[in-house]
Amino acid sequence: MNTTDAIDKAMDNVPQPTFEEALERVSSFGIEPGLAVISELLRQLGDPQAGLKVIHVAGTNGKGSVCSMLASCLEQAGLRSGLYTSPHLMVYNERFRVNDTMISDDQLFALLAETEEAAKRTAAVFGRRATQFEILTAMAFLWFYRQKVDVLILETGMGGRFDATNVIARPLLTVITNISLDHEGFLGHSTAEIAAEKAGIIKAGSPLVTACSDPAALEVICREFSSIQDRPAPGSAPALAQVWQECSWQTNSLGLKGQEVTLTTPLGTYERLYLPLAGGHQCVNLACVIRAWEILAGQQAGLLTEEALRRGLQKVSWPCRLELVQEQPQVVLDGSHNPDGLCQLAAWLRENRRDYGKVILVMGMVEDKDRLKAASYLDELVDQVIITKPLSARAGRWQELARGFSGCAGRQVEYIEDCHQALEAAIAAAAEKDLVLCTGSFYLVGELRKKWSIKDMFSAPAS
Repeated sequence: MNTTDAIDKAMDNVPQPTFEEALERVSSFGIEPGLAVISELLRQLGDPQAGLKVIHVAGTNGKGSVCSMLASCLEQAGLRSGLYTSPHLMVYNERFRVNDTMISDDQLFALLAETEEAAKRTAAVFGRRATQFEILTAMAFLWFYRQKVDVLILETGMGGRFDATNVIARPLLTVITNISLDHEGFLGHSTAEIAAEKAGIIKAGSPLVTACSDPAALEVICREFSSIQDRPAPGSAPALAQVWQECSWQTNSLGLKGQEVTLTTPLGTYERLYLPLAGGHQCVNLACVIRAWEILAGQQAGLLTEEALRRGLQKVSWPCRLELVQEQPQVVLDGSHNPDGLCQLAAWLRENRRDYGKVILVMGMVEDKDRLKAASYLDELVDQVIITKPLSARAGRWQELARGFSGCAGRQVEYIEDCHQALEAAIAAAAEKDLVLCTGSFYLVGELRKKWSIKDMFSAPAS
């Protein structure tokens, strides 16, 4: 064996870094609001974002569901649909999808290697490394540009104004789903302050759809939209669609299999749309999608049909949102990671509580969320509680979540730090007609989702 062969053989036995390890090597951890670094990083990569048509989506909750619905419907209209979302549940590949097919591992590592060189040059300019989200976002713009997507559905990471995704000069459309208290340390301590940050994605000449229902937040969003559109921009004045003011709906729940929704907008009525996502809150997200679809259809006459809309909604998949992953006992995963999300989950459980014997809750939340308020929404609705630790450095004093469960005397509350052991304990304690409900942080439900195959979440990775 010559020296080269010996080296190759030795290298074959060296463990290769995971993508997360490779990403940590080239980026900084944490949040650095601002667009200067991401703008320079993209300039180093040739400004791929300038060649993309984008639908930009922000909001406290629901933005991922809206993005997945829009991407599915656009695919059914015959378009090459890109989807960039965060966080991921199981693998980073989930964040980068074209027509619901994830990026391959090889492509992901190659993109990171290419972006690393641009990141080194950018760090030399600013004296700091780009954050993980800035690196991932730059990779996304580069990959979707090379994939020649017709439309990129772009979800903000946090906020909007200083979010790394907010480098698109004029999106085809912007969407702000809703506004509630979350990430207060970065975005503000009132809904009006948070709305001002989310409204930073509004651009001159771009229509806006919003499902914001909080009066103070909605006032901020409408004022920002009006102010920006007063600035000179080519083309006719863009539309502002307010879902709660313009739309109405009736729903026939199909349990965890989804729902049939009849929805009316200013342009007409859509009878019995099938949506395979459960929960009344998804009707609000659906109304956002349909108003967005109507506005886009006005820009693309004859292409975005009602038939494509219906097919896309039927095929939409968005895991860990009231997702039934096992029968007998039923096991449901739901990433309701803040108080507003837990309020929506509680509304669904209250409506369907009679269908179950006991409800056994497995729950864990990170420390920077209002854990006690979140727990209070489920307090009276569950029979047994297992508090567990999300796989995150932000889990902190994870046991304190139990303090939110005080409304039912004599109810069993226990602590199992390992989340997989917590799930197994819940399943073992459940009878055939009981419900095991796992909720809280995405770090928790994403980890638990690994018990079931990723193949039934999205299409297999592309090569």
